Amino acid sequence: MDMSESLYSASLSELKQGYVYHRDTDSYYCLVCGEQFEEGIIYPIKEKLMEAHKAVAHHIGSAHGSMLQYLLELDKKATGLTDLQKQLIGAFASGMSDADTIKLTGGGSASTIRNHRFALKEKAKQAKLYLAIMELMDGGLAEGSKFVPIHRTAPIVDERYALTQDEYTALLNKFLPNGLMGPLTGLPRKEKRKAALLRHIAGSFKKGRKYKETEVNDVLKRFMAEEYVTLRRDLVDYGFLGRESDGSVYWLNV
Repeated sequence: MDMSESLYSASLSELKQGYVYHRDTDSYYCLVCGEQFEEGIIYPIKEKLMEAHKAVAHHIGSAHGSMLQYLLELDKKATGLTDLQKQLIGAFASGMSDADTIKLTGGGSASTIRNHRFALKEKAKQAKLYLAIMELMDGGLAEGSKFVPIHRTAPIVDERYALTQDEYTALLNKFLPNGLMGPLTGLPRKEKRKAALLRHIAGSFKKGRKYKETEVNDVLKRFMAEEYVTLRRDLVDYGFLGRESDGSVYWLNV
């Protein structure tokens, strides 16, 4: 499951609770790491037995803290919030006094803090209207004309990610004529095409699992037997894979 897509397509209530339910697998998925909790299975957690929906909620709190904390840790390109705004939101959510908030932010006055709170409320109103406008716009688009979601770990968000679903499908068909499992006919030089193919290849890795370099190589050799080192480097450079500094361990980073 593509967790970047799940994160950005989740409803407001799902984002707040931190998990989504997928009917096709009858499972709940953590929006942070993709951990799966299947309905009908009882999970033993800290000497308690929990159903799937309670187990995933417990997992989020124990493994990731609060969803507010996680969302505030996303960078500005994802949230549109400055570092100061994130700091203020964290302070307001914790019930911190104006005096302590002033100390935390390093200056200002009680009036300044109140003005910041007012500005954030206005931003929320604007965001709600903007979201409604965009959903109405998307409702008029054919499915294939909608943009492919951008993974949240992309180092730079630019025109290379302006790709529709139809363009993405056509690209996969062109470079993977024998099927989505590979091999690739080649790796294109154009950044837009390369980013799209890397997105597909990244889907071969499971969220939350750690991979040895040899395991990563084995996956990538299915796509390009002789150029798997190039693929591995590009997956890291484009933010799809994370790795330890010594290259000993890799993981899906989206």
